[in-house]
Amino acid sequence: MKAVGVGFAGLGVAGKAMIDHLAKEPALRLAAVQDANLDLATAVAAECASPWHGQRFEDMLDEPTVEVVVISTPNAFHVPQAHAALSAGKQVLVQKPLATSAADAGATMDLAAVRRRLLFVDYSYRFLETVEQFRAALPEIGAVQSVSAAFHNVHGPRAGRDWFFNPALSGGGALIDLGVHMIDLVLWALAPREARLEHAELGRRPGLQVEHTARLQLQFDDVPMDLAVSWDAPQPLTDISVDIEGSRGRLRWNNVEGSFAHFQTWLNQRLLIEREITLRENTLHKFAAALANGVGPTIDIRVYDLLDQAYGRTVKV
Repeated sequence: MKAVGVGFAGLGVAGKAMIDHLAKEPALRLAAVQDANLDLATAVAAECASPWHGQRFEDMLDEPTVEVVVISTPNAFHVPQAHAALSAGKQVLVQKPLATSAADAGATMDLAAVRRRLLFVDYSYRFLETVEQFRAALPEIGAVQSVSAAFHNVHGPRAGRDWFFNPALSGGGALIDLGVHMIDLVLWALAPREARLEHAELGRRPGLQVEHTARLQLQFDDVPMDLAVSWDAPQPLTDISVDIEGSRGRLRWNNVEGSFAHFQTWLNQRLLIEREITLRENTLHKFAAALANGVGPTIDIRVYDLLDQAYGRTVKV
């Protein structure tokens, strides 16, 4: 089959990493690169032999060779750019979070349905084989009684990514950056009928406009979940983990030695699976499969409703 032409919007860390792994996915080919920084777009185009490059997102959408758009821009641009791409008839892969509000997330999902185009959100950890095994093993521990999840990043946003600290561009701090992964993963694993926020604590350093730590108490049906996330965590290694206690045992998914790509799944202290994989390569593979099948991973709008509540943007009735 002919490879699908991909245009990349946003050439920072995430966008460039996607491009670097594109060649490993034969169903996809580089068609265009775009960034608000024209010098960066020009440099990346030269390095990666992109047929087209430019500064304006709208100009890239006009390119007939661009069939798919990958959006790796600051969070506030995800929704308007996804809407423009979907309206132009493009398939869309957007970095998490899909939106900075539940209303915008819902409107984007609705537009994708109306336009009959794929809307794929890069919840990269949910696509891992270790997480798929984690979900498959849930019946082994009986009735779920409690969940605890953590994402403590010892690094925080890297230099040059100042938009992370601007709430108008990011929509929040560590919670929307890291917590979105864990909330989505647990909602996907448990598939509860109801999800609600019981309590939220956001910690902010002097001089920061967004939180660098967050602790949430959530309730999924009758199952309590404790979530803790942080940037620049005061500990030796990054910690990414989900623990589920059941009536017949315990299920655990965790990273290995601080890695962002090496994970294990445990059932009652027995190792079920251990894998190390390049996250961006894995996402592109899952995206190519979704394009071929015409169906992408589910998007649970409750992720964004819970974030809205935690940030005080809405009050759930």
